[in-house]
Amino acid sequence: MMTVGGIRLHLLVEGDGPVVVLCGGLAGNWFDWDDCARHLSPDHTVVRFDRPGFGLSEPSPEPPTVHGEAQRIIDVLDALGIPEPAVVVGHSIAGFYAEGFARLFPDRAAGVLLLDSSAEKNPKRLISRDILLAASHTVATSFITTGLQRLLGTTTRRMLNHSVPPDGPSATMDNWVKRIYRDPHYLEAALVEYVAYTDMALELNELRDSTDHILPDIPINVVAAHTGRNTPWSVGWMAKQQRLATYLGGRFSVLRPAHHHAMIDQPEELADLIRKLTRPERRQWQHPRP
Repeated sequence: MMTVGGIRLHLLVEGDGPVVVLCGGLAGNWFDWDDCARHLSPDHTVVRFDRPGFGLSEPSPEPPTVHGEAQRIIDVLDALGIPEPAVVVGHSIAGFYAEGFARLFPDRAAGVLLLDSSAEKNPKRLISRDILLAASHTVATSFITTGLQRLLGTTTRRMLNHSVPPDGPSATMDNWVKRIYRDPHYLEAALVEYVAYTDMALELNELRDSTDHILPDIPINVVAAHTGRNTPWSVGWMAKQQRLATYLGGRFSVLRPAHHHAMIDQPEELADLIRKLTRPERRQWQHPRP
């Protein structure tokens, strides 16, 4: 546990070598990356941390922003005494944070991998964020005081996360899920991050439109998860991820069979894709970014 930016955060650092930061998606926790980190740590410095309100980190009074979460990655690296550029992996909504990190801090970015990333071409805000934030607080308070969160927390995890580690379910992970998903701070942090989604998509698009925040000349890979079953939804999702890769000037890869939390389904394969970003011979991936 370390105080970073005035908030007590839960951080993990393993291994030695090129630096890789693993950032989980909406309501993500450090243990979702356990197997992937195990495959990477023999030849990489692997950094994981729980964002405020998730995992074992204390909550933040402020809703997340792309700028704020990109700055948090820098603050974590600085707190750990890691000055060298890092490859940042962003899963789902953390794809916003990983890309924002590269645009805002190009000298600290060695590469970006977006795993089944959120992607919004023309986000639209229909309801004021302040109204939605107030509603999320009310909902969280209601679920906590009535005991519904404690009753349904682990069930919600099973409904939203269908991924299973290659070696089968982990008793250790199950115990952490029972503890974390029943924490009152966790529910509210998840609702707040969900509510902030549209505003952060708009914020990232503003960065993309700014000539002051062009992506640095680094390797980028957009990795989509595919269950192996072709449905209209999966075909559309693959096309959306491929368009994102094309827009960013990066590579497009697919992990299959894998659900949305592909770091759990395919940890070794994902580690291999991350490793390619840290090898000098991958520099032919680089070219000017939009």
